[in-house]
Amino acid sequence: MPLPTFAPPSEPPVRSATLTRPQAAGRLGISPAGVDKLVRAGVLDVPIATGRVEELALRDPLQVVDGELTVLRIDARAEAYPGEDRKYIGFHVAHSNDELEQSSLRWWRSDPARVLDNVLLAVTLATFPVAVYRVTNRVNEKYREGEDQPRHHYAGQLLARVHPGMQAEHLKNAPGHLRELAKQIMASRITVSSGGPIGYLEPTAAG
Repeated sequence: MPLPTFAPPSEPPVRSATLTRPQAAGRLGISPAGVDKLVRAGVLDVPIATGRVEELALRDPLQVVDGELTVLRIDARAEAYPGEDRKYIGFHVAHSNDELEQSSLRWWRSDPARVLDNVLLAVTLATFPVAVYRVTNRVNEKYREGEDQPRHHYAGQLLARVHPGMQAEHLKNAPGHLRELAKQIMASRITVSSGGPIGYLEPTAAG
């Protein structure tokens, strides 16, 4: 019997160098609105590079075994509310450290005792950490017109943040016992369920 004749191998699929918003959203498991936030914050450039999205998609979700992590879910940069003591709310990779602190540590409805007890605060944009703070104190509180719950202003030390290209910077003056925690946070994805921007990542129930 003659040797078999095989069909020619199929050509490998050509991977597009860029993705559409819906394609990027599907790869990342977020809504197209979440992709828009990443673009407006400078985390993703337009056209959206396939490689950058795939790098982000490979990140593992952060899980807490003991204790809990305070998480601030922030939007892309926008002008602050009139009369506030900051220029911006939200995040952009071009923020200075001072602008980042102003938009991240004030003014949030939250439980000050809980936030201070947790020590670390992760700032996230569409589930991706963009900064980590060590919260050291509650500076002040205020009420917005029409609200019956105070908003709080915290003081804190920046431990890590992202810059253009989603490059993470880890501050050299970060306390040693917090450096590895900050690195793990910045390399992860964080999902919390909360009625407002501040949420808490708690241990996952066993079973």
